[in-house]
Amino acid sequence: MRFDKRDADFWLSADNLAKAPADAKGSFQAPKPPSTLCRRRPPPALRGRRPRRDPARARHQALAATGHTPGHSFYVIESKGQKMVVWGDLMHVAAVQFPDPSVTIGFDSDSKLAAPARKKAFADAAKQGYYVAVAHIAFPGIGHLRAEGRGYVWVPANYSVSR
Repeated sequence: MRFDKRDADFWLSADNLAKAPADAKGSFQAPKPPSTLCRRRPPPALRGRRPRRDPARARHQALAATGHTPGHSFYVIESKGQKMVVWGDLMHVAAVQFPDPSVTIGFDSDSKLAAPARKKAFADAAKQGYYVAVAHIAFPGIGHLRAEGRGYVWVPANYSVSR
């Protein structure tokens, strides 16, 4: 998994750890005592996500979508004329944020950037009709958005078990 340098700079900063509220310090620290700064071990947000180059059969690109974190990015995957955008943590509470994408959450590092990034992404996905993959949503976590009033409706992808 690739991630933006701004996220690494943010999560690996001892200054940011020191400034973080007590209930947020765990995101900057290793989970097991004795707590070690993520300089020695990546924080939960980056664990297992070291930047690397992977050969890929599909065409892919990263797009900046800052707000949830300083370097939050989308990953666009295209293959055989189909497109899917991996949103990651763009959305947190489907029942609230799909109908009203302006609603932010305390986990957003910058709510003034997160809300417009969400609004733009929702509008583009609904208009263009491509698949999106998003965290914090029921299985299968892949689907489409449909505009409805001032908000959106999540339409999950159909899936079947193959044997």
